[in-house]
Amino acid sequence: MTEWNKELEKRILKKSRFTLTFKIIRILLMVVFIYAIYMIIANIVTDKFAVGKENMYFSSLSLEWTVPNVRGDFRIEEQDLTVFGTKSFSYNLLKKVGSEDLVIGEAQVTKRLFNDLSNITYSHPGLRQLSEFSFSLPENPGTNMKLEANPSPHVWESLEMLPEGTVGELAFSTTSFMESEKLIENLRDYDIDILWMPLYTGEFVNFDPYGWSESNNLIIVSDVIGLTGGRDHDENFNQTLRINRLDESSIKESKQLMLENMKELLNKSNSYYENFLGLGHLEEKYQYIEEEGFTVYGAVVTGPVKELLRLKDAPFVQGEQLGEVELWNWEKNEKDLKD
Repeated sequence: MTEWNKELEKRILKKSRFTLTFKIIRILLMVVFIYAIYMIIANIVTDKFAVGKENMYFSSLSLEWTVPNVRGDFRIEEQDLTVFGTKSFSYNLLKKVGSEDLVIGEAQVTKRLFNDLSNITYSHPGLRQLSEFSFSLPENPGTNMKLEANPSPHVWESLEMLPEGTVGELAFSTTSFMESEKLIENLRDYDIDILWMPLYTGEFVNFDPYGWSESNNLIIVSDVIGLTGGRDHDENFNQTLRINRLDESSIKESKQLMLENMKELLNKSNSYYENFLGLGHLEEKYQYIEEEGFTVYGAVVTGPVKELLRLKDAPFVQGEQLGEVELWNWEKNEKDLKD
């Protein structure tokens, strides 16, 4: 039997420290290895199922539907997936004025495992908000009482003072509900592009919207969605088609693509399209459009300012609002309709 002494105690303590250190290092290496394998698998799954591109496509689509004449650039800046499964990315915000796209800000998207914890934020330097356009219902859907619109002051005077070498962005409401094709027909003789049209989707009849304002003879719905040029994607959510404006040759396909995109979103959870994307009452709106068609009550258009000024005499225009104005960049028969 070995006699206990100080030297033996030192050897035992040294061996114990070495064994403990080795175990700690081995555990740390195992943790690092498991983490590396987890991240590799997570990123492979994320890339395979195009998680970033899918969320970019739908977040940009919801922006385009809900904010008049604002859309997301198809180029995105992606960050690596975090250990908690969070995917973050950003893309530029674009507004069309004349024939050119202006960069007006940036969208930053954070998609977590839980939709309620995911969010989209917009930065738009120099602008109070992404769009200040609003659209007035031409009549009360519940009572059919005729309503008026609230125009911005001095719109036509401002257009008259602008030189001919400028293009602009104009929004207006209509004096009655009408089919989208009818409004396009009414605007046929104007040298302008139709970019966005607010849709009536059963508000105050089939459901109460989340936000609206009412005063005297005026009703404005805030959570409205609008018809734009259609968009489509492949199985990896790469954009395969984009229609740049609404006219007689593109309206049918744009409407069909919007219904297809809405139906695809409705196959996801309610928390995804309502809480994350901010598309309230999407199912009710889809059902109304599918059954009743595309009923519009206004538009956002762009073109030469003198051509916009001609809308002053259009009997169907009310509630006019002037947007951005830029130097001349217009071509009468401009580039192809589709990208």
